[in-house]
Amino acid sequence: MLETIQTKINSLQNGKKLILGSGIKGDEMQKLIALCENLQSEGVIKIVKIHQEAQNSKKISDSIIVEKI
Repeated sequence: MLETIQTKINSLQNGKKLILGSGIKGDEMQKLIALCENLQSEGVIKIVKIHQEAQNSKKISDSIIVEKI
């Protein structure tokens, strides 16, 4: 799944945003966030927002918005 998401990010036009998270389970979401952080450090994207939902006193990330730069 991460390969598919990376392909979608790579195909984005500069300045376009992508919202990720629907249908992604917790462990996969953590891998997705790590991928996005890596792409951000390489200057490919900018993480606009990571939405966290409080669940059982834990903060669970359930969506992320990235922008192609």
